[in-house]
Formats: sequence, structure tokens, C-alpha cells
Amino acid sequence: MSEKVDQEMEDYFETMPFLELIGIEEAIVENGTAEFRVPYDESITNHTVVHGGVMATLVDAAVAGAIHSDAEATLEEMEPLTIDMDVNYHAPVTDGELVARANLIQRGGTIAVGEAEVFNDDDLVVSGKATYFQKWE
Repeated sequence: MSEKVDQEMEDYFETMPFLELIGIEEAIVENGTAEFRVPYDESITNHTVVHGGVMATLVDAAVAGAIHSDAEATLEEMEPLTIDMDVNYHAPVTDGELVARANLIQRGGTIAVGEAEVFNDDDLVVSGKATYFQKWE
């Protein structure tokens, strides 16, 4: 879709305070997909394992990026809001880099659905699906 919209979403990943706290880097958002990296850091762990809430956030953020990258509206015009999310945990993460990848599955009038996978050194550690309400202005 629009390079301007894609760039806006990439900038959003790297400047939103909560996502910045988690450490999202190298966001690439385009054509209904999103990908970013998060280095392992003790500040996002719970007893040496990356916190499950952080992992769920990666699914949520990646799907939001994929959904928005297919839109021709700015974030302010679209304002995507998570209304449902399922997260499946496959393995704990105790070191290495996390890579989140997401794809838009379907977009309707005000609802969009996407899926994401999070990898740790090429091993699938989390997968999920999220549904968003899109408040078009």
C-alpha cells in the first residue's frame, strides 16, 4: 500500500513508549506483513524467562502492524483496537533474539484479522491470532 503509511507504522514501533521499553528494533511493515526484532534482555524476563505478557505484546504489535500496512489511512484515521487475541506458547525463551512476523488474514468493513509467529533463533516459541476493530474517521 502507501509507503507513507508503512513508514508511519515503522516509526510507531520504534517510538511508542511501551514498545520502546520492550526493545523492538528493525521494524519492517509492508503489504499486509510486519516483522521486527527484540533482543533478549533481563528487563523483560520473569525469573530468567521472557515474560508471557511480553510475548503476547509481540503478537499484538506484529498483527497490528500487518493490518495497518494494508490500509490507506493514517493511524489517527484508522485507530486499530484489539478486540480479541489468542496466544499459544510453544517454548520458553531464556536468551537470544526474538523475531516476530505477522500477516493480515482478512479485512472487512470495520474488522480485520491477522496472525503472528515469534521465533527465537529459528525455533517457533509463540503463535497467535488477533482481531482488531478499525475506527475509520
